Amino acid sequence: MPIVVITDAEFEDLSWEREFFAQNGIDLKFANTFNPEEALPYMVDADVVVTNRCPILRPTIEQLRNCKAIIRYGVGYDNVDVKAATERGIIVCNVPDYCTHDVATHAVGLLLCCWRKIHFGDLKLKVGEWQRYKAIAPVFRTIGKTVGLFGFGRIGKRVSGLLYPFGFKIIACDPYLPEEEFLLHGAERVDFDALLERSDAISLHAPLTEETKGIFNRKAFLRMKKGIIFVNTARGGLVDEEALLWALDEGIVAAAGLDVFVNEPNPNPKLIQHPKVIATPHWAWYSEEAIWDLRRKVVEQALQAIKGECPTYAVNRKEIESQKS
Repeated sequence: MPIVVITDAEFEDLSWEREFFAQNGIDLKFANTFNPEEALPYMVDADVVVTNRCPILRPTIEQLRNCKAIIRYGVGYDNVDVKAATERGIIVCNVPDYCTHDVATHAVGLLLCCWRKIHFGDLKLKVGEWQRYKAIAPVFRTIGKTVGLFGFGRIGKRVSGLLYPFGFKIIACDPYLPEEEFLLHGAERVDFDALLERSDAISLHAPLTEETKGIFNRKAFLRMKKGIIFVNTARGGLVDEEALLWALDEGIVAAAGLDVFVNEPNPNPKLIQHPKVIATPHWAWYSEEAIWDLRRKVVEQALQAIKGECPTYAVNRKEIESQKS
């Protein structure tokens, strides 16, 4: 009987998944850990491994005997060693479109709260202080201001559409897309330097790679306009958090809306407690609809892999197919 192992999940009730797999003659095992050493005994003989936060890296991958696919519960898959998996002929999958609207609306919500400094007024009223508008000055209209999007995939494009009615001008940096993709979604294509220099607000929507890790460092913040709004709902590792703290203290960043952090679930307390920061605990992806889209698309891909088919969202499809040719 084929085996699917789920190392860890945001939801502990896997009765729906268990029933789905049982109906298809598949055994489901739940390791319930994001420690790869603890999960390994479950994974050794698995046909498919599904992970959320548990790292599936080369030392683990090299011990998998029957694995056909590794599937990530989410959009990003930086906790899976795709190169090591590909070398073993293992397909790596994600679910890139389950929470596009949810993350986009969360990012826009954080941006607008930061822009209008809503969090400042809320905090003051909660402690009994009635602050006049001068306490938050300056605040500017959104009309004609520029929002820069770092990354212009599904979520970045959706953010662009949501921001348009507020009168923002949208610029975007993504070297992997053709010019027509930007034009089609109402954004001007710019390089990274122009993004930093021209934006009144910046929102991050790029994956974490060796190329993008720590790209928003002190040098980058120094090139931004003073008083910029900074939003990150992508990956914490895109940002040098010490540099961001410095930029907040220096007034370069007027306010930051953050849903992701370098150290999760234990983010830097200086950052989340900073008076200019609105922080949420990596839940931009969440809606009830998103959860069911995610669960359904993961089990469907697992079934595809067990049947010998290439799953819908295989990220190393070309490499695996070239091995077979």
